[in-house]
Amino acid sequence: MAKKSVAVDIGNHSAKVLVAEAGKHGLKVTRFAGLPRGENPVSLAESGVPLAGAVCGLAGKDMTLRYSQVPPTPDWQLRNLMDLEIQDLSQQSGGSLSADYNLLPVEDPEGAVETILLALAKDDALERLQGDIQEAKGSVAAFVPNCTALYNAYLKCGPVEPDTVVCLTNIGHETIDIALVQGTDLLFARNLTTGTKALDDAIAASFNVSARKAEALKKDLLDLDPQSRGRYASGQAEKVTMAVGGAATAISAAIQSSLTFCKAQTKIQDLRLDRVLLCGGGARLRGLRGMLRESLRCPVELFDPFANLDLSALPVEDAEQLETMRHEAVVALGLAAGRLDDTLYALEILPESVRRKQRFQQRTIFNIVAVLIAVALLGYSAMHHKKVLEAATGKARRERTNIQRARSVHNEAEALLEENRVTRAVVTHLGGQSVPLNGLLLVQRGLAKHLPPQLWIEKLDITGGRSSSRGSRNSGTTITVKGVGKEINGVNVNQVFLDFKNRLQADLEAAGAKVAIPSQPGAGNTLPFEIRVQFGGEEN
Repeated sequence: MAKKSVAVDIGNHSAKVLVAEAGKHGLKVTRFAGLPRGENPVSLAESGVPLAGAVCGLAGKDMTLRYSQVPPTPDWQLRNLMDLEIQDLSQQSGGSLSADYNLLPVEDPEGAVETILLALAKDDALERLQGDIQEAKGSVAAFVPNCTALYNAYLKCGPVEPDTVVCLTNIGHETIDIALVQGTDLLFARNLTTGTKALDDAIAASFNVSARKAEALKKDLLDLDPQSRGRYASGQAEKVTMAVGGAATAISAAIQSSLTFCKAQTKIQDLRLDRVLLCGGGARLRGLRGMLRESLRCPVELFDPFANLDLSALPVEDAEQLETMRHEAVVALGLAAGRLDDTLYALEILPESVRRKQRFQQRTIFNIVAVLIAVALLGYSAMHHKKVLEAATGKARRERTNIQRARSVHNEAEALLEENRVTRAVVTHLGGQSVPLNGLLLVQRGLAKHLPPQLWIEKLDITGGRSSSRGSRNSGTTITVKGVGKEINGVNVNQVFLDFKNRLQADLEAAGAKVAIPSQPGAGNTLPFEIRVQFGGEEN
């Protein structure tokens, strides 16, 4: 959305209301209204333009401009100096003042001082202007001197040329606003409480007519052009022109004196005017430009910044009215432009009531922002803690699941261990029960396989086995074979037994048995023998 500014310039003869917008293609005027003031003033509400947050121009007796020169100073110290000076001036004036200040953009060649432009206005004057706008259901955002608004209009829309010294002059009915500019730098600004009313007063005094009649004579007959001398349109025109001779020179004197003051302040002694640009209602007085060219010895032209602006958005009635008042509306344009462009010169006076309201709004906004930040932080903290809680709850749920799963696995493992223990006991028991029979069978098979005719078996004994008492040692199973050998057909029974023993021992030891054969004493040709075969158990 385009940024918009509403400007109000209230003069003695007319009030100008202008609305401008800052768009992608520069400044654009969207509304304009010129309202007569004079004897039967028209309310600003008749303009049909909403006046909320308007910037209002200051000129004449409503405002005073002062200059101060200070050494280069930090902003906080400069602010304190200006506050002290404003307080001192308020005491001298006998009434409360509102003020604002800004550095002049022109630099001191030696860099020893800075020039401060200080604008002051009595609060009762600001309240009067504010009341006019409030009657139209509007509000004032700031008051700006007309001379600095004139400078901003020139910077934004004027024919700016580097190093060219231009005097911008806004001639009103009771005021003259002057801004001396070099290139883009403001050298000097001035506000005078004189204007074309001095011409009306001179005509009224000379012809003994009313102010209204004198103004009519001025518009119809006055011709200030030096080339018209001796060639006036009528004798009446010559008389009117001669009546205002001294008063008319006051306009050129105001410009010349401003140049003199500027030289003294800026210390630029060779400063000369390259051009004078006129605007305001008095700028179109017949012959005024010719008179100023002769006295100032430089080109004098009308200042028309609207020639460089987009006016296509203006309603037809507004465009027609602006066409007839484009020179009177220059200050209003500068007021609006200053609010839209931060790079322009800023000098804004605020009444104390507006300052209090702004301070309250700033503090309130600060408090609201602080509360919103606190609420946002609390909300973020709550959301963060909620997420942490949800994460912790999910983790606890997963841990409980893992614990239950581990407990189930543990219980299953214990059941399997118990089952294995029982199975192992059964197997051990069965093994213990099966070893004797198995061992006896192995011994019998060995005897049947290797027993020679000279040997025979008399007795087989089975002893031992797994003890039934818990913790006792397993002695295994022992099979004792007892027999007798006898020599037959002259065969040596000892040799026969020895061969038998070796073959039987080899088979049984291959089956895991332990074979022991105690020595047996023989008697003649008879050989008693004993063979002990042990299966399982621990070695003695």
